[in-house]
Amino acid sequence: MKVKDLCLMTVCLCILIICSKIAVPIGVISITLQTFAVAIIPYILKWKRASIVLTAYILMGLIGIPVFSDGGGFFYVLKPSFGFILGFLSSTFITGSNVLKNSKIAGLIKGLLGLLTLDLIGMIYMYFILKYYIGSAKTSILYVIQVGFLPFILKDSISVVLAYIISLRLSPILDNMQLSSKEYIEKETKM
Repeated sequence: MKVKDLCLMTVCLCILIICSKIAVPIGVISITLQTFAVAIIPYILKWKRASIVLTAYILMGLIGIPVFSDGGGFFYVLKPSFGFILGFLSSTFITGSNVLKNSKIAGLIKGLLGLLTLDLIGMIYMYFILKYYIGSAKTSILYVIQVGFLPFILKDSISVVLAYIISLRLSPILDNMQLSSKEYIEKETKM
């Protein structure tokens, strides 16, 4: 892996953590900018490097580093919203895949399909936590859709579209950054 890749991955991880902390609690799930970060990361890094970033984020949160919107720690797996965090990985695979990479509309469709997959995993997880762990009697599929999907779908769809547009602008810039660590050291020693 090149220095450029490691730097981009680190920056993307920082963006994800910052976007996670910008949160507005509205009920079972907070409104955050995580979806924007989760959408733009695979557009920039593609699925392999993006999955490393998302896995590092999840592991950091589970070992207790407060990177999630409400902190961190292993207990987080019992929160109804944790399924959406797990859905980040599936979204990354779909959004960052090389399938139909030359079509601009396909890139946007991949992002929206990634969002849909993220939401499906998150809502299934939420249903089981609310129904079987918390034991909420009012939990139904309709309830989970009302609290875990409908309040967020417009914001999340706009986030994916913005992430895609921004990534199209950033891609040529990032592709021109071809400086490896050896080249950097040689350049610095000549100055």
